[in-house]
Amino acid sequence: MNKLSRVIAMSLFGLSSSAFAAEDESGHNRALANLDTDGDGSVNFEEFQARGGESLIRLDSDENGVLTLDELLNARPGRGPGNRGNRPEFEPSEEQIARMEERRAAMTEQATARFQEMDTDGNDVVSLGEFKEANFLQLDNDNNGLLSAEELRPQRGGRRGGRPPQA
Repeated sequence: MNKLSRVIAMSLFGLSSSAFAAEDESGHNRALANLDTDGDGSVNFEEFQARGGESLIRLDSDENGVLTLDELLNARPGRGPGNRGNRPEFEPSEEQIARMEERRAAMTEQATARFQEMDTDGNDVVSLGEFKEANFLQLDNDNNGLLSAEELRPQRGGRRGGRPPQA
């Protein structure tokens, strides 16, 4: 489950980690500073497009420049906190296995829906342009075509920016 949840999070927030750095001591939002090339205090789609392909590249296992649903569902996130790898001493109970399978199915359904949402031309692949557009729209809470410092600010304990999930 941990692997799939990381993959979904990476696809939802397709900007590089450097673009979403936390606020520094002086209170300036580094994400805004990294993306706002014209210095007007907000990020338009053109500025946003200039960055953020790194996440698609990490998910693109065959390195052909597009993302397939299979690549999204089978991506291998890097090792890091919370990615414990195989732990032979851990033996889940049947109840735990059933819950993990339910969560995995729900996350697969969510990832499939997100992939279909990103695939705006319906050709069963997500191009870099589609990927960036989907991520920009996900972050643009007020639908004004601009990303503010607040929309780019990482949220503690939940999703960063974006529209609420569709039911």
